Amino acid sequence: MAGPEVVVENQVFRFITPESLDADYIVSEVGAVRSGGLLVKQLRNPPYTILIDVSKSSITVHGSTKEVLARMAVSELLLGLGIPDSGLRTEIGPVTSSCTMPSSVDIDRAADVLLSARIEKKLDAIRIADTRHELEVLVFRNGRTVFLDAISSRIAQRAAEYWMKRFQRLRLFN
Repeated sequence: MAGPEVVVENQVFRFITPESLDADYIVSEVGAVRSGGLLVKQLRNPPYTILIDVSKSSITVHGSTKEVLARMAVSELLLGLGIPDSGLRTEIGPVTSSCTMPSSVDIDRAADVLLSARIEKKLDAIRIADTRHELEVLVFRNGRTVFLDAISSRIAQRAAEYWMKRFQRLRLFN
């Protein structure tokens, strides 16, 4: 049986600007909204959420799967404000990925058999603390699986293959 096809749903990218940012100017010029100590700008196309922390001169992009696309969104934002986009420093954050297991999963039995799993009643899923791959796994009854906080897409792929084989060995598929 081939391994599951893992799709990267989101990766967090943070860009540090060499210049300080002015919150009032950003709110008035691009329509960002204040939320606590952050400014939030929702883009439609592409559908990214941009969080701006003016105290740290950082811009975090949620919703992108590629650094180059996230950087383009930040460059457009900065250039629209009249701020040069040169000298941006990039920090790459965690990956959220998903896949579908080959069949539905007996999550009640899985929660009993797997020491690292616990039932998430509101989600009708199990949450697995995967210390081997240093991430969290959400497995739904229908086999849909989400990998949270992976350090890369390759790690998420390895985790998917590992858990699929483990579920097969433990006969957790319906």
